[in-house]
Amino acid sequence: MRFPLTAAARHAPGRPPARRWSRPVGLAALSMVVIALAWFAGGQDIGLQLVAWQRDLHRALTTAIATLDAVPTATAWLSLLGLSFGYGVFHAAGPGHGKAVLSTYLVSQGGALRRALWLSCLASLLQALVAIALVTVLVHGLGWLTRQAMGSVAWLEQASFLLVAMLGGWLTWRALAHAPRPREAARDHDHHGHACDCAHHLTPRQAEDWRGALAVVTSIGMRPCSGSVLVVGAASLLGHYWAGVLAVLAMAVGTALTVSALALASVMARGWAERRLQRSRYAAGAARYLRLGGLAGGLLILFLGLTLFMTGVRAPATVPLLDAAPAPAPSASPFGG
Repeated sequence: MRFPLTAAARHAPGRPPARRWSRPVGLAALSMVVIALAWFAGGQDIGLQLVAWQRDLHRALTTAIATLDAVPTATAWLSLLGLSFGYGVFHAAGPGHGKAVLSTYLVSQGGALRRALWLSCLASLLQALVAIALVTVLVHGLGWLTRQAMGSVAWLEQASFLLVAMLGGWLTWRALAHAPRPREAARDHDHHGHACDCAHHLTPRQAEDWRGALAVVTSIGMRPCSGSVLVVGAASLLGHYWAGVLAVLAMAVGTALTVSALALASVMARGWAERRLQRSRYAAGAARYLRLGGLAGGLLILFLGLTLFMTGVRAPATVPLLDAAPAPAPSASPFGG
């Protein structure tokens, strides 16, 4: 005659609990929901204040460019570059899909601190270079107005959202297709010795995956800040193209500073979570839980990209790329001559 097992017997040391994975999975899901709510809803009030500060800084930038045109002194140059740096800091602190993608990628996929810094700096630099190239090609090369060049940012924005969705889809597929290999993970950790406290060695394939990193940088950096496009265009109208270029590069430095702080916080948060997991009773299934975290991150990035892309499709802006380019106006080349 068989008797049903008691609760104590079901959770005896010789018999693992049937749902011992439910708590870590629940915590991972809750963490991803918190991240999503923080980016989509929680930061609206702060974001509005940051946008107001950006507007004030933009007016100050316009004044600084006009002052530089009237009195090209060292003080005017320092004022322009300092204001540009501040604009980059506040712009990066506001809500945006780039920071959501980067932080979610680092939290769910892992990576070293140095790698997080490189991703932040490269994405910020690419944004600046795209803004400069946009004005150079459309305004100076094709004779477009600065307003039309700013409108074309909508096309790059949609392409950026599509790349974000593709990145999320690829991360989701990778998490589902590549099951963790406990033997390889254990051998890799033993090779580094017990003195190693780098929890990211549990997932070396993810930490060293530069294809994903390149996709992150491209999806973030290909969408330039409209303020930087306007600064280069306004400076060009006054005959100070290179002043606008330097101002945008100063913005990139400020943006990189803020984004790097967020990226480092994301990596350290994941490292803390991994160390806690290794020291808990769930350490034996750490590889599985980290893979589930990567799957959740990929799904969140996929959802973010598709949502933003479909929002842009439903509410299209005026697209100057469909209009005929205006006749080139006589203007001085930014390169001289």
